[in-house]
Amino acid sequence: MSFKDVIGQAGAITFLKAAFSSGRIAHAYVFVGPEGIGKRKAALNFAKLLLCEKPLGSEPCDSCVSCLKAGATAAAASGASNHPDIQEVSPEGQVIKIDAIREACRRLSLRGFESLFKILIVTKAGALNDESSNALLKTLEEPTANTVIILLADTLKSVLPTIASRCQRVVFSSLKQEVIESILIKQWGASPEAATYLSLISEGSLGSALKFHEDGLFLRKNEMIKNALDRNCGLDVFLDLSSKERQDRQENIKEVLFVLSSWFRDLLLAKIESRSFINVDKEDDIMRDAHSFSFAEIEDRLVSIADAARDLKRNSNARIALTKMRVELWK
Repeated sequence: MSFKDVIGQAGAITFLKAAFSSGRIAHAYVFVGPEGIGKRKAALNFAKLLLCEKPLGSEPCDSCVSCLKAGATAAAASGASNHPDIQEVSPEGQVIKIDAIREACRRLSLRGFESLFKILIVTKAGALNDESSNALLKTLEEPTANTVIILLADTLKSVLPTIASRCQRVVFSSLKQEVIESILIKQWGASPEAATYLSLISEGSLGSALKFHEDGLFLRKNEMIKNALDRNCGLDVFLDLSSKERQDRQENIKEVLFVLSSWFRDLLLAKIESRSFINVDKEDDIMRDAHSFSFAEIEDRLVSIADAARDLKRNSNARIALTKMRVELWK
């Protein structure tokens, strides 16, 4: 694991390396950008650099005990640290609980076990509620020496302003569609048609594109659309199609919404005689279905899909949100 593994984020990586080289390391950072573009990977590489026993300029040596442990942490699931001076805190369900933040801050107040620095990475910082935010704020206001807190957030607005104002902001950008498409083809063996579709639907997130590819989304999308629009297809069948061999129901539903949104977006483009389709393999079907809806009807369906996505993000009942959406799709 190295900074080279963080694709398409040269500006952010250059900033972090410069901070290390100059010795001007902030006590808190907020990495801002869409999910799946390398924020966690960058945070762990920065942590590895800070904890390295013999850094090579602005790069970790990758051979000392600290680097090896930090590398193992990067390979582990979020929250499973193999380095005693790196902590990760993630949401339990939809929320980062106050007890998790309190324990993390308590450990930050102790001396480093093996290194000079102690690092806390808070993934999905937008999941901090008022209680956990206030607990973290106390540590940000009175930081212990040689501690670095890194918050990962999709948007700056999702973080409490009093917390964001005490952090150095590092912006991560969405990847270009052609970059994701090339990676899918050259490194993951995706077909050109699948790579084009997945790179467009992932909205600049390489992580999302790879996840969709591994789930075989391109091969399943047409049946997903068919079932969503079929009045005789029950909701359980509709959802089961997107959950074969997968356990994470929330991610399954997210895939369904991405697919449906891409389909109705293409219908909208067909109405204005544009051919910039996401579903490039279904152009004839798009042109046919576009004649079945008015411009306003397509817009209404896109709004209903967006409403369902927003409701699910707010932790609303998934069955109710999706049933409501499907009623709108059938009008």
